[in-house]
Formats: sequence, C-alpha cells, structure tokens
Amino acid sequence: MRAQDGGPAVVPYRPSVATPAELPAPGWPELEAGGDWAKGGDSARSFSSPVTFKLAWNESWAILIGTDAYDWQRTYDGSTARSGGDTALTLKYKLPVNENLALGAELGVTLPTARPPIGTGGIDWGINTIASFDYPGVHVDVNVAGAHLGAVDSGQGPWQGGWAIAASHPLDERFGVTGEVSGLVQRETAAKTQGLVALNYNVSNALVLDVAVAAGLSRAAPDWQVMAGMTVRLGHWF
Repeated sequence: MRAQDGGPAVVPYRPSVATPAELPAPGWPELEAGGDWAKGGDSARSFSSPVTFKLAWNESWAILIGTDAYDWQRTYDGSTARSGGDTALTLKYKLPVNENLALGAELGVTLPTARPPIGTGGIDWGINTIASFDYPGVHVDVNVAGAHLGAVDSGQGPWQGGWAIAASHPLDERFGVTGEVSGLVQRETAAKTQGLVALNYNVSNALVLDVAVAAGLSRAAPDWQVMAGMTVRLGHWF
C-alpha cells in the first residue's frame, strides 16, 4: 500500500519479542530505535537503547543489523557498568504460503562488541523460525528460536531456547494494540517468562511510534520493563 509520499508502509518488529515473517518493502530501508527501562532479573536496574537497521533486496530476503547504542546496568551490590551493546547480524527469509499464512526464518550471529560485564563475551549463533497468521481483525506471530552461546558459566548448557506468541489488533486507522507472552530456557538456569502489552501509533506510512509495558511471569525474569520507540523509513535506495 502506497501513501501520498510515494512510499510503502513500514513494518515494525519492535517492541514485542516475537517478530513477524513480513519483510520491509524491497529497497526501502527502515530504522528501529527506542529505549528500554527494566527492574529486576539479571540486574537490579538497567537501561538500553536498541537500534536495528533493516533492508530487503527482494520479496523473500532481508538483512538486519542490530545493537544497543547505549547500555547501563546496576547490579544488586550497587556497582554499575555502561557500554554499547553486542552486535547482531541476521539474514531473514520469508515464504508466503497463502493469503492468511506466511512462514519465515532468521539466521544470525551475535558478535561480542560490548564491554564486559554487559556483553556476552563470546560469539553466539542462532536460528528463529516464524509463523505469521492473519485472521479478520487479528494478526498472530509465533516464534520458536534456538541459539548456541559462545560463553556460558560453569555447568550451564551452551544451548538456549526461546519462544514467543504475539497477537495484534488495529483499534482504528492510527492505533493498534499487541499482547504477547514469551520465554527463555537454558540448562542449569532458571526459565524466564514474561507478558507484554504494547500500543502503536501510525503517524504516517513512514513513521510508527510505540510504547509497551512488560511484567515478569517467573522469578528470573525482570519484574517490569517499560519500552518506547519508533520505526522510521530511511528513503528509497533502489
């Protein structure tokens, strides 16, 4: 769908954990950016500013480059750390099945570009499988992911599994709401599960704003998170 500005609508992936099979329009790059405030979990308090660049070169393939422009953490003993984040490089594939179902896959590597203790300290490899369903008035994304972690504590398993189920509904032409549950599992670590509710506002085809609140559903997950950000189109490259 094209607006009067001659460009397609952006395809936000944030702020939910689950990502859709849908790709940005080929040749029309997008930037996602925002802030994430959290309490509890691995640190007493934390703040991050995730950014993701997305570019598709045809209807089936895209590349994603993501990092945290800034990370800050306060541990439970009161010490603090700050750094940029690790950098994730992802190749994404979309397979349309019919008008109501699309499948997708993301193959990615995360490079340890952050300073310890914020960064993982190793190279992580992972795959995320995606199924996106469209029903009248509801869009559903189901993700199942696995990652091999390059650096783990003694006794922990090197493999981490993740899952997420998100459902979104347009309230009107401008506003939409999303609900989600997601989790992480890893051998010899406590499982993390959280619930999230997000609201997005379509300023135009070129800009979507979002805000979200997440709450931990397990002891190891952050007690709460507040997120806000945007998805913006970066022009027409080809």
